[in-house]
Amino acid sequence: MLAIEAVSLSSPVEWRLPPSKSHLIRWLAIISQSDQEVLLSFEGEPGADAISMSNCMGAMGSKVLEHEDGWLVRGMSGTRIETVLQCGNSGTTANFLTAIAACRDGVTTLDGDSSLRSRHSAELCSTLEQMGCSVDSERLPRKVSGGVLCYDVQHDWSRTSQGLSALMVASPGFSDVLRVSLSGEPVSSGYWMLTREICVLCGSKMVIEDGHAVLPPWDIEIPERVEIPAEESLRPIAMLLSRLHGVNFEAGFEDTGIGINETILAIESGMNDIHLGEASDIISPLAAMMAIGDGGRITGISHARGKESDRISKTVEVLNCFDLSLQEIDDELHIPGGQIPRKPKRAVETHSDHRLAMTAMALASKCGGVICEPEICSVSDPGFIPRLLGLGD
Repeated sequence: MLAIEAVSLSSPVEWRLPPSKSHLIRWLAIISQSDQEVLLSFEGEPGADAISMSNCMGAMGSKVLEHEDGWLVRGMSGTRIETVLQCGNSGTTANFLTAIAACRDGVTTLDGDSSLRSRHSAELCSTLEQMGCSVDSERLPRKVSGGVLCYDVQHDWSRTSQGLSALMVASPGFSDVLRVSLSGEPVSSGYWMLTREICVLCGSKMVIEDGHAVLPPWDIEIPERVEIPAEESLRPIAMLLSRLHGVNFEAGFEDTGIGINETILAIESGMNDIHLGEASDIISPLAAMMAIGDGGRITGISHARGKESDRISKTVEVLNCFDLSLQEIDDELHIPGGQIPRKPKRAVETHSDHRLAMTAMALASKCGGVICEPEICSVSDPGFIPRLLGLGD
């Protein structure tokens, strides 16, 4: 647990964001299937999710070396995976490596922490089984027996886009063109679009349109240097801190292509009816901003229930600890405005969810509070706690 004292600020704060874990994990997944050496250039310290991916790459035979400008990565294509791959808290790592392992010979075991074990990948596992692969569990620990026999499948992307992204990054290992019929309305489209952008940049001729994906095998050609942007999905935490303290937390502006920027611009413009079909990751800080601002409604968040926690109900729980009221109505949040956060009477549970933890700690920086599992924020931002505790120094 971490006790946070309220601080009073009077001048702007430079709030540096960590490198994007979405970009790092995708690039690592692609590089691991090549024999190339690539410099992933970034500023700041990568989060634990990206570290988990790099450690798995090491177990697969690749190397990730520290470099003054970031990471120097050397791929090792064609290596059989004979060890247990420890994915930590990273669902993206687990899903991507499940798909990659399914295209290789042998049996691969994947595992993760208790939070990751509680999540499922039913849609991806179902599609891989249609392809002829053996996947013994929708949850971790999971054994995957490689070998693709069928290249005409269906895939449900209505709960998460991560399954399609996993198939994309695994497609260099295909021996034929995979044709995927996509069912349901897609969510978080910015993430699969980012995956497609990276794959196409590296040589893929994949096409995703009109409810179908065509994923041919391809030879990987990666630039020698790749610039990794900052973690855009954490900008709303800086925005919440700005509104709590009445000073600007300068996190910088960068549209990284994950579909969040348009939502952030809507928040900045004062809109109070926000649809988060493309940006459910920011539900917790957005709800807090609405509560201390003019109020509003958050919709399009049903898929937020499948994150590290049920991020709808747990956002309500965490904000209630600070005497901020909001209603969960079906898959929407209705939030009265003009509220003032107050110091919680008990320690605030964060349910092993880094975004809930950062939202709770941001609120505590205004009114004080004790936060459980603060270390979980290192999943995406290992520098968050030192920066927060340094406010006012």
